[in-house]
Amino acid sequence: MKKGVGRQLSHDVLEHYRFRAVELKKNGWKIKAISEAFGVNRRAVTRWLTQYKKGGKKALLSKKANGPSFKLTTQEMKKLLTIFKDDAMHHGFETPLWTCKRIQQLIKKQLNKKIHTTNIMRWLKRWNLTNQKPQRRASQRDEKNVRKWLLEEWPKIQAHRRRWQAILYFQDECGVSLTAVLGKTWAPKGKTPIVKVTGKRGGLCVTSAISPAGKMVFRIEKEKIKADQHIEFLQQIIKQHPRRKIIVIEDGAPVHQAKKVKVYVEQNKSHFAVYYLPSYSPELNPDEHVWAYLKAHQLKTHQAQDTKELKKLVKRKMQSIQQKKSLINSFFANTYVL
Repeated sequence: MKKGVGRQLSHDVLEHYRFRAVELKKNGWKIKAISEAFGVNRRAVTRWLTQYKKGGKKALLSKKANGPSFKLTTQEMKKLLTIFKDDAMHHGFETPLWTCKRIQQLIKKQLNKKIHTTNIMRWLKRWNLTNQKPQRRASQRDEKNVRKWLLEEWPKIQAHRRRWQAILYFQDECGVSLTAVLGKTWAPKGKTPIVKVTGKRGGLCVTSAISPAGKMVFRIEKEKIKADQHIEFLQQIIKQHPRRKIIVIEDGAPVHQAKKVKVYVEQNKSHFAVYYLPSYSPELNPDEHVWAYLKAHQLKTHQAQDTKELKKLVKRKMQSIQQKKSLINSFFANTYVL
């Protein structure tokens, strides 16, 4: 085949040439004439005819090029997949995250094989592994206590709610800072844009409670939350549903379990109840998604210059969330609640 021609033609075209060459040869064409007709080298035509003679039409079919071959056997790959179920610290690394470099080191140590990190990345993608940002989880979290809460306490709360025909709320507090979280923006390469934000320090504390029914109650606190402020927020929830019994689920923060709060709950126990989540388990509280949405979407790169402006902004953004029932419902998606 003439130099460079084969690389310019697709597999389908070359396959057609091969079959056509056989037909022309049967019709009495000379090899030289066939090569000139297709613009290929005579040796290529000779090779096609020899392949046909030995293997028939099947030998002339285009073959899919093999991908890069890995030095690991299927059994060894499966073994590595089971290893990834543990964090990297279980295998002697200083931190829990897996990187291609660390996987390379592990393969060298356990299998005595050296594989380039590029091939490791290709292999990981082939086995449907993706590079992900892990979720945070407190090291103080008691997994046994969390499982017990889900198996025992949560069914108890559900039974209580059905018995009362009560509306259920999940409650939480969050701090909102004057220091804005900056998002990304398009700009010319090498010219990093500048966004002006206030240099003042400060912030607000916001309390909210959401219901699987798509309801939301919130309050922007004027000062640090103490027992009195927490009782006022519980009263705010009750005022929203004067004819309904209410169950509130919240974390076990000291202010939530203060003596004043417990007295208030006891005084209203005929139509109001409070349950507490296990310690260090924010993922059990769907209300946490309110803060994630508020900070990552509604307040990203905000331009409030002082706490007064910040309060107006937060109030407006919280009201916009409050008015979107479908958005509030989405905070409960893929949770144990539904």
